[in-house]
Amino acid sequence: MNLEWYIARRLLKGDATKSASVPIVKIAIVGIALGLCVMLLSLFIITGFKHEITDKLSGFTAHLNVVPFIPGSTGEGGVVREADSLVSVLKRVEGVKNVYGYIEKPAIFKSQEEIHGVVLRGMDAGYDVAFFRQNLKEGDMPDFSSERASNEILISSSVADMLEVGVGGRITAHFVQEPPRARVFTVAGIYDTGFKEYDDVMVLVDERHLAKLNDWGPGEVSGVAVELEDVNRVSEIGGKVEDIVYDMSGNYEVRTLADVAPQIFDWLALLNMNVWVILILIVTVAGFNMVSGLLILILDKTSLIGILKALGYKNVSLRKLFLYISAGLIVKGMVWGNVLAFVLAGVQAVFHVIHLDPVTYYMDTVPVNFSVGYVILLNLGVITVTVLMLIVPTMLISKISPVKAIKFE
Repeated sequence: MNLEWYIARRLLKGDATKSASVPIVKIAIVGIALGLCVMLLSLFIITGFKHEITDKLSGFTAHLNVVPFIPGSTGEGGVVREADSLVSVLKRVEGVKNVYGYIEKPAIFKSQEEIHGVVLRGMDAGYDVAFFRQNLKEGDMPDFSSERASNEILISSSVADMLEVGVGGRITAHFVQEPPRARVFTVAGIYDTGFKEYDDVMVLVDERHLAKLNDWGPGEVSGVAVELEDVNRVSEIGGKVEDIVYDMSGNYEVRTLADVAPQIFDWLALLNMNVWVILILIVTVAGFNMVSGLLILILDKTSLIGILKALGYKNVSLRKLFLYISAGLIVKGMVWGNVLAFVLAGVQAVFHVIHLDPVTYYMDTVPVNFSVGYVILLNLGVITVTVLMLIVPTMLISKISPVKAIKFE
């Protein structure tokens, strides 16, 4: 039997109300609990932000986009030819969920009272509209499956407010080209994702209209979108897609979500840095709380230390004993910290208590994402760091004289 562990368990289960170290130890436990709670909430919120924003970006633009390579451009303009053969090859890549071609074309919307610049995204009947259907506020999704090009479009609530139109309203789209052209569309539905940067400009339309305006034939599109089963594999699968595209034609490039919206991912990277600072500071503070609690505990148990030394107990074994006691107290605090963090995060996830400005944060409520892997790693990291910090204070035990310790009060 491990004698140190046996004694530690007895001391942890004993009547602590008579101990002078109880208040200090309780404060240390509360510090561990609150610190871990704050760290977990920070983790839940930051991963929630990344998950929510990545999902919204993926709804507007796929994880990977194959577009014409135009030096000095941002990937807009040009044409991808023979898109059907490229789509069929990319669909066979392991980890790819869906592949489809699309056409994008800027336009100026004009209602009876207002005008507004937008980007029309031309889609066909095979496009997965689950993202926009999930965020649909009024009306219904346009029907792009008819034999003739549909005049129905899907606009955002912000565009509808700016143009002062509703479901069933008619909007004239003017296209700046030679010669200038115009088309009249009917609003079939209105969506709202809270992602103002895209809501203000993105409009879904039948791609046959845009192909005709561009004088494009079958298989000619602005780009090919590649959706992945796991967004975390975007770099890995992106490399495979690049190899395929390069072998088929050297005139295309592959752009990721980070390439399309670098400012958003820079902002998320800055949030990650803030979380690391929070984690380091709180772990350090929690560690010093336990150090002070351990020192008080050692002083409180000085008589016990003297008796055990008189019985032939070695300093190494005594240090191990107090590390076991400290680890037990840390685990107790961590259990309460986990419970509190999950309760608070659960309340936010279900009731959306804390709201945000969607103009600034791209969503109207604080997002929460429960990642079991991160929770386990964080808990293991906290207990490892705090226990390591307690090794040095236990050296005080070797300085205690058994004779003086037994008489200590």
